Amino acid sequence: MGYTLTLAALLALFVLWSALRRKNALRTIPGPVSPSWIYGNMLEFMLPPTYGQNEFAWQKIYGKVYRIRGCFGQQRLVISDPLALGHIIKSPNFHHAQRKAEANIALYGARSIPSLQGEEHRRLRAGLSVGFTAAAVSEYQTALERIAAKASDELEASSGTVINVCPMLGNAALSAAVELTFGGGELDEELVGDILKIMPRWPGQSKSEILIDGIGARFPIFFRAATLYLRSFKLLRQVQAQAIRVGRQILREKAAAMESGSVDMGHDLYSRLLSNTSGNKRKLTEDEITAQTSILLVAGHETTATTLAFGLLELARNPEFQQRLREELNTRQGNIAYDSLPLLNAFVKEVLRVYPAGAMRERVALRDDIIPLSEEIVTTTGQHITQISIRKGDHVALALASYQRLPSLWGDDADVFNPYRWIEDRVHQGEAIGPYANLLSFFGGPHVCPGWRFAVLEMQVILSALIRKFSFTVPEDETILVKFANTIQPTDASGQKCVRLCVAQIPEHV
Repeated sequence: MGYTLTLAALLALFVLWSALRRKNALRTIPGPVSPSWIYGNMLEFMLPPTYGQNEFAWQKIYGKVYRIRGCFGQQRLVISDPLALGHIIKSPNFHHAQRKAEANIALYGARSIPSLQGEEHRRLRAGLSVGFTAAAVSEYQTALERIAAKASDELEASSGTVINVCPMLGNAALSAAVELTFGGGELDEELVGDILKIMPRWPGQSKSEILIDGIGARFPIFFRAATLYLRSFKLLRQVQAQAIRVGRQILREKAAAMESGSVDMGHDLYSRLLSNTSGNKRKLTEDEITAQTSILLVAGHETTATTLAFGLLELARNPEFQQRLREELNTRQGNIAYDSLPLLNAFVKEVLRVYPAGAMRERVALRDDIIPLSEEIVTTTGQHITQISIRKGDHVALALASYQRLPSLWGDDADVFNPYRWIEDRVHQGEAIGPYANLLSFFGGPHVCPGWRFAVLEMQVILSALIRKFSFTVPEDETILVKFANTIQPTDASGQKCVRLCVAQIPEHV
């Protein structure tokens, strides 16, 4: 009885506090009607049958910036305007929303690059950059081709059947991440299994999660510990601890071997970081290096594996393009310059455009700010504005998937998967806000994915090996949905991560 009265009192206090809050300027930004005071538009926004169903429709109706309601009447902006996105991405006035910040710490650690801000973040990025230059990434091509050949052999055993390609691609991408980080080798089977399970089991979007986030947004200090406790982060912490332990062991082994002169410096990231010194002092400490192990292994493989799965799905849906791409690849032998293949690169760009892994990023304003707009909008009070006032604590959703479907940037058929747009120069050539092809699939600004060059090369190599040897078609009556759980995921009707395809070996390779 006492517990119930206390809960009721807290809820009453919360409702009163919400009602007394000063009016938010975001209220006058046009947007969809909220069907619920408790959930606002969040169920429509975050839990549609397939990701983006309502988000993309609202963009067509309301434009590049619109307002939705969060839980308990909270005002939120959804932004795909290029100028506004560029401002927020580069500004120190915005930070991860509470949910994402907690998840980053739980999975990658408080000292990992996604969890740091300001000067610490800049210094760490500068130290890591030695392993992600164009020259450094090019040295992985042979190793990636070996990994792709192994994946091809694995797929050969299933030729002539219908299989879920996600596990095979996950294994290949994790091998590539291990190659990048350590220079190859085998991880403990338990750690590999846990890493491969993380995203399919990610404590993603659900009605209860959305409600917890809504409450946490109002009372961040009180609910921070509670939300961490309520969410199932046990597996995430377990992987983080294992990864750091493995990273520390391998780093020390490499350091000892290099000091003894028994081996030359490798091209992997850990070897480069060990050799990256200023005077007699290493630029990053052992703890700073090993703290990145989880992000390198988990995020470093998962997003690429998922993008590859969507890529094979689109090849299966577009047999004419699949054949043309295969013919292009078959004209190249020996040491391939993958960047010189127009169809392959058009395909990689289009997969990244339509299926950005981080389709939506949430940010919260750390202080009052003014967001500029590339086009004026008309408020519900009839005012024409070219900028929006944001106050400390306001939440904004960076709608990256919506940005990558803007007709003004990608053509009138921006909702259609069409790699030829990149060959026919039908994409906008203005100022880029992302590192690759003006896309935000790797984000941008100070938090751009440092491994984007490696990811592009990895996709080029693995796709080339598989397309040369196999044809892919979609089974009859197959339904593949797109769900959002930290990253977008292809799923079957039951919600399991899955891309089932008919795989057949090309006759000349039989």
